[in-house]
Amino acid sequence: MNMMGLCYCCSLVTLRIFFLIPVVIMNFQATLLVTLVGIVASAPISDKLDIMNKDTIEKAHSLIKKILQDIPTTHAAWINNKSLILGDSKTRLELEFLKKDMNIPYAPVLQNISEISSMKTCLANITKGLQLHLNLLKAISKATTLAQTDEVKDLQAEIQELWDLIEENQASDEQSQTLEHDLAKHLTSEYMTQVAAHLTLQQLQDFSRDILRIILSMAENPNTVHPAAGL
Repeated sequence: MNMMGLCYCCSLVTLRIFFLIPVVIMNFQATLLVTLVGIVASAPISDKLDIMNKDTIEKAHSLIKKILQDIPTTHAAWINNKSLILGDSKTRLELEFLKKDMNIPYAPVLQNISEISSMKTCLANITKGLQLHLNLLKAISKATTLAQTDEVKDLQAEIQELWDLIEENQASDEQSQTLEHDLAKHLTSEYMTQVAAHLTLQQLQDFSRDILRIILSMAENPNTVHPAAGL
């Protein structure tokens, strides 16, 4: 009986060990996963993905400031209708229905950057918005109802340069897609073309201010800046 009892106890112990081993392994794997996730989450954004270094941010800052400076100059040189006032809230309200009628796409919304995924999305939206306004300006420039000026060409070149700078810092899966528009068919008169030019420059100004906000946020947050080579 004692021998049978001993065998029975040994069998129970063996059985418990058999069931405990998978549990211990699962707990260890879960603990390891949580630890790894914690390490990745707590690492600075720039350690997880080298998206934009300090030199790139400074260059982007310089370009967006230049764009913001040149928008009013371009507006004054391109649009002679005195009722189309840049930055005027009344003008915005009065022209909102024309903007919808001409099917001018709205610029992407730029959310504040809080983590690596939001940075990637934000940069993709910046390039998407820049490409949108570049395409709109090109369509308006081709219209025979409104003469193109040197200021328009310079502004387009600055937008293109900023687009190139940010686009080359994106992962291939985050590269922007162009927002479609059919603006050309609405440019049937000088007034409508000037309205389209005004609405495009107004939206570009608003969007550029958002870009400036994002760039300043990146420059001020050390976790979003990867040091330039040699620094």
